[in-house]
Amino acid sequence: MFRVLETYTKQSTAYKNKLQAQQTLGNPSKLVVKSLERSLKNLQKEFEIIEKELLVLVKTDYQEILTKLESIPNIGRKTAVMVVVLTDGFTKFESAAQLCSFCGLTPSIRQSGTSIHGRSRISKGVSPC
Repeated sequence: MFRVLETYTKQSTAYKNKLQAQQTLGNPSKLVVKSLERSLKNLQKEFEIIEKELLVLVKTDYQEILTKLESIPNIGRKTAVMVVVLTDGFTKFESAAQLCSFCGLTPSIRQSGTSIHGRSRISKGVSPC
């Protein structure tokens, strides 16, 4: 379901871009504009249906984890659901370091010698979190 939502998001963006392109024309085709608007509306309805069903499934299996994630400042419902789905309720990883590496959140310091210091960056490598 999560992959379908990603696909719908990309398609929605494409329809919005096409609508904008049509409206920047001097004399846009009313038929094309109406067709794109209907397609976008239908796509948004399907997105909402799947999103609601995904939330129901996540709540039945991972309500406690979902509640804890949502209690973190700046983590909303969509982000919490995404994290739970992608990590399968955090069961896919044996340690915090593996989760950080999967997410690409492990800091890496680039340093050569004592006089030249590079900026820290995010690395995909495993490091203790």
